[in-house]
Amino acid sequence: MWRPPKSAVSRRLPAAPARRIRVDPAWLTVSQLCRRWQVGRKTIYKLIDAEILPVWKVAGRLYRVAIADVLRFEAQNKPPPK
Repeated sequence: MWRPPKSAVSRRLPAAPARRIRVDPAWLTVSQLCRRWQVGRKTIYKLIDAEILPVWKVAGRLYRVAIADVLRFEAQNKPPPK
């Protein structure tokens, strides 16, 4: 097996620090949506049951809401300017 000479190994530059890339979630949970809109869980579930807010059902009664759907809902339901 070939190995570089020791002098070549000692001349290596230190590795650049790893960059942390922030990745926003593609889906929100019901509790995250409650905090975002400052409403109770019942309000979110009423929107889901009325099929106003599209969701993805994970298991049983666990729901995920796509960020795109959240942004669309917020744009359509802006409060009137004061």
